[in-house]
Amino acid sequence: MVPLTWHRRYHLSVTDHTPSVASGNSVRGLLGSLARTVTADGTDLLETREEAVPWLRAAGLLPDDAVISGSEHGALLRLRDALRDVLAVRASGAADPDATARLTRALADGRLVVTVSPAGAAVLASSARASYSNAVAAIAIAVAQAW
Repeated sequence: MVPLTWHRRYHLSVTDHTPSVASGNSVRGLLGSLARTVTADGTDLLETREEAVPWLRAAGLLPDDAVISGSEHGALLRLRDALRDVLAVRASGAADPDATARLTRALADGRLVVTVSPAGAAVLASSARASYSNAVAAIAIAVAQAW
């Protein structure tokens, strides 16, 4: 006989602190803005954590009181670079499995889950507690909505 408490092992806590920027008409703007953080002259607007945090806050991806760690900053740069590569590939009509695999791995930090409302609508939400992971979730939702 299965114990009545078996379901507790499978409980998933969904925090859904995903920034609201992932909704509405701003999703393509968000993706383009992130991709353009390396300018035509080579300036990197996310080069350091000290530069990345204000950019993330201004983009609505990071709360005012949050910061990112060194490893999260590195992950952000990898995410941005993979996004840039995939956007370039999509614009050319070519395929690049390496670029799409890198973007997929980078977006996994968002810890997305599907939630279902009482009315039956399915939406993406983040199960992450960390601010950086919630920012990645917002970017991942924007990718899903834009493409």
